[in-house]
Amino acid sequence: MKKDENSVIQRYSADSKTSYEWSQKSLDKIQALKVPSNPVHYTLMYELLSQSDPYFSEEVERLIRENNYDNETAEKLYITLITQILYKALPAEKACKLLNDLLSTLENWIQDSKQRQEKLDAGLASLNQYDLPQAVADTLHNDVLPNVNGIVKDTQHLEKEVVRTSEEVRLLKEELERTTTIAKTDELTNIPNRRGFNEIIKKLSQNAQEQQASFAIILLDLDHFKQVNDTFGHLIGDSVLRYIAKLLHKETKGQDSIARFGGEEFVVLLPNTQYDAAIQVANNIRTKINARPLQIKTNQQTLSLSISAGVAMYQMGEDLDKLFHRVDQCLYKAKTSGRNRVCGESEL
Repeated sequence: MKKDENSVIQRYSADSKTSYEWSQKSLDKIQALKVPSNPVHYTLMYELLSQSDPYFSEEVERLIRENNYDNETAEKLYITLITQILYKALPAEKACKLLNDLLSTLENWIQDSKQRQEKLDAGLASLNQYDLPQAVADTLHNDVLPNVNGIVKDTQHLEKEVVRTSEEVRLLKEELERTTTIAKTDELTNIPNRRGFNEIIKKLSQNAQEQQASFAIILLDLDHFKQVNDTFGHLIGDSVLRYIAKLLHKETKGQDSIARFGGEEFVVLLPNTQYDAAIQVANNIRTKINARPLQIKTNQQTLSLSISAGVAMYQMGEDLDKLFHRVDQCLYKAKTSGRNRVCGESEL
């Protein structure tokens, strides 16, 4: 039976020989990195070795490779991982639909209850206008009305409970939506992360098929970003990443989308955009980043930035992995050709 990786406990339980080996290797890796032997580092090393999530494992490996793995960066990754696990465990779309249906049912019941109450009050009031036989009047006032009033009070009490329940369901729905958004958002830059990107590009490819209109993808990477972290520290490095995210947001409009793909890599998706126009957008971004050195307030130094970027076009019906492989090749060529440049797929 396949292990349920949506359960945190089952995900890391040593229920097989392989899991036991990963556990031992995780402890060895912790010791080699000279970090504390705590659940945070153990979890991240286990993820790295087990490859339960290749995207996440790649991020851990990158930090280690660039000598940026420490308690601070590990804690950020750990929070991201737990959020992702919780997101996977929640059938978000299905749960939201069920909650929406429940809210609609409760609201309809409340509205119908109020209308019935109004009709009942009007009907009882009209009875008092008639000169009824004494026996009928006695039965009405002694038997019928007390029972009706009791039912009305019970209904009013139930209505209050339904209103309260409706509010709780609404709050639960909002919390679920918030959790779903967090799972698809990069905590540092507040733009979509890789999971958010995967969802966006999947919908974009579906729209492209329906409309028979392609889209462009730009994959960009900050040049020599490791030197930024080594020279100025991770806080400045984080500020640089936030700055790039804001600039990308400013330089894209309408239906365009941006995401942080991981580390210092960002991606831009341009619907209904031709190849030459996408190359121009990429060069505009590159030029603006390179033309504006950042002032480091802590030590009055200037930080010059540059990016390398790859550009590719979606080909109707192609697998998205092929598209990304192609744009990644373009980025690699831009990097190996001297950096601070844009390389399109026509140059491959």
